[in-house]
Amino acid sequence: MTTDEKQHVADLAKRHVAPRNILLSLQDKFLENVTRITQVYKHKSVIEKEIRGPRSEIQHLFKLIEDAGYVYWSRKQDDSEVVREIFWAHPDSVKLLNIFPIVLVMDSTYKTNKYRQPLFEIVGMTSTELTFADGFAYMESEQTENFCWVLEKLKELFVKKDICPQVILTDRDLALMKAIEVVFPNSINLLCRFHINKNVGAKCKQHVVNDLQKTIDTLWMEVVWANDEVEYGERLHQLEQACVDYSGFINYVKDTWLTPHRHRFVGAWINRVLHLGNTTTNWVESAHWKLKQMLGNSIGDMVKCWEAMNNNLRLQLGNIRASFQKSFYEVEHAHVSPFYGYLHGSVSRAALRRIAEELLRVDYVGTNRQICGCTLRTSYGLPCACELGRYRVGGIPIPIDVVHVHWRKLTMEVELEIGEDDGLEVDMTAAMDELWRRFRSLDVIGKRALRSRVCELAYPTMTTLCPPPEKIKTKGGVKKKGKKPADYDVYRDPSYHEYVDKASQSSQRQSQPSQTSKKIKLSKKQPQFIVQFPNHIRSYIEDVVNVESDGNCGFRVIASLHGYAVRESLMIESFGSQPPEKWMSLPDMGYLIANRYNVVLVCLGNPCITFFPMTSSHSPNVSIYCIGFVNQNHWVQVNMKEGFPLPPVTLDWKKFRSHIATTWMLGFAGRMQHWQLLTPVLA
Repeated sequence: MTTDEKQHVADLAKRHVAPRNILLSLQDKFLENVTRITQVYKHKSVIEKEIRGPRSEIQHLFKLIEDAGYVYWSRKQDDSEVVREIFWAHPDSVKLLNIFPIVLVMDSTYKTNKYRQPLFEIVGMTSTELTFADGFAYMESEQTENFCWVLEKLKELFVKKDICPQVILTDRDLALMKAIEVVFPNSINLLCRFHINKNVGAKCKQHVVNDLQKTIDTLWMEVVWANDEVEYGERLHQLEQACVDYSGFINYVKDTWLTPHRHRFVGAWINRVLHLGNTTTNWVESAHWKLKQMLGNSIGDMVKCWEAMNNNLRLQLGNIRASFQKSFYEVEHAHVSPFYGYLHGSVSRAALRRIAEELLRVDYVGTNRQICGCTLRTSYGLPCACELGRYRVGGIPIPIDVVHVHWRKLTMEVELEIGEDDGLEVDMTAAMDELWRRFRSLDVIGKRALRSRVCELAYPTMTTLCPPPEKIKTKGGVKKKGKKPADYDVYRDPSYHEYVDKASQSSQRQSQPSQTSKKIKLSKKQPQFIVQFPNHIRSYIEDVVNVESDGNCGFRVIASLHGYAVRESLMIESFGSQPPEKWMSLPDMGYLIANRYNVVLVCLGNPCITFFPMTSSHSPNVSIYCIGFVNQNHWVQVNMKEGFPLPPVTLDWKKFRSHIATTWMLGFAGRMQHWQLLTPVLA
């Protein structure tokens, strides 16, 4: 590559452009370019080595953190230089944490780094209802002691000693909940309603017959959403009566959730808490997803992980600043009334929307507090329906001071106030004097040891710390050398309730009566057919089912996948051996099958093709038929694992499909991109 071409590659690599797209950009910009994809990968590697230089991974990580002005701490294992935990926070995140400290959402995620360490993320919420990452921590394990160390570092980010989160929202991680009790004893620890409801629903499917499941799910939701303790008792009694024959289920609900934790998720208790609408961990789950989109895979080191987090934070902070400006300068049409006059430019648009929604209840509530319930006041810090009713009756606009100060903060460009007592903590004069006194009193060996410890603090980029060893997956067969494990993606493993849902759906399908009494006789799996499919898709194949080789094999496979006998689904003149001109052929028959049955048809052969319907819109519950072409003359049924990658569509489909059919490409974009990612790696 020429110098200009190398610089172009470097610029695009810095923006995390995929190598294949870098190659396309090179070909567009430099018409005579003949660069290969391997050269792009090699040059990217050279660039990374030049940037890092002789520094180790941890040294380079600390340099990046220092240059970006992050606040960070780390600790190492006993009698070792291996990093045990590391915590870092962006300087603007620290500022936002001190401006919006009321609610924090915490959760761990996995598959972010090659060391397989869990990543603990802490998220806050601004007045415009946008999230920001308060801090990240890579931890050795998820024990109470590890969580305590991380939360202690989080506590040091608060400028004033009297500031602490009022509400901390988590999953039912007992170790984390214990650590919160120790480090933030005055904070209220709420539990995620979404995960609780999903777990209860999964247990219901295991214990309760199908006819009663929906009824019991409804009764359970009424228990969770009960407005007061009296209503809670009534709803719980109804649930107990409905579950009189299902003691295992009701005991699980009471022993696991209601008795020990009802005050953490039931409306009768949490409606009295200023949680600002945060009753699930969806904010931090969304933050995990955005980070993993930036990461791309789970085989990067800590430097790559930090770079992804930093880039994500830059985008996040830009959106937050823009939302502040929008609330300050723009007024939505629904809020132009003089009734909101005092709030314009002083309260976030998110708060105004919630007030406008509450205003719709005034005609029903009036000024009656008992009917109102005042949930918006206690949970959001905003005027509730009965308050708004009084202002409307009095003919006065909503006063600014009835809106909680959280919703009135519309900037992060402020200096954090430090109290007199808090400022003493950052005075190092006495500590430096003591350090010098101790240094002068030591002998040569003692001075060397003390100097070494001081240099670790003064010159973090010269640290001797090293990352943990890469954890080897010991389950399963021995992998071939150089072959990338299939679980190196960043996507999470299914939760318990998802396994139960899948098993329940499978049992329902098996219990349904067959649509035909005349079944096609299929032979046993033919292992030799698997080697005729592309290498990168073989790990996703569960089974290959053969059918009779009589010229009707393609139609037999489609009929089998559709659940009908051949005579009932496809009209064929006669049975017996058929000439080649009557064989099922692609791509023409592929379009017909996809459109006639409104299914996605995947063909594994040479080439591999996906056929979407051409006249309908995407459906999330669509059936996917997968067939394989083997021996250059025979069709077989291929049973695939759920979520397998999809090959590309044909150019004719893109050319002739209807406008509404483009939603198929959008709906399966992730799985088609997965195919593209697998193909060049193993090409």
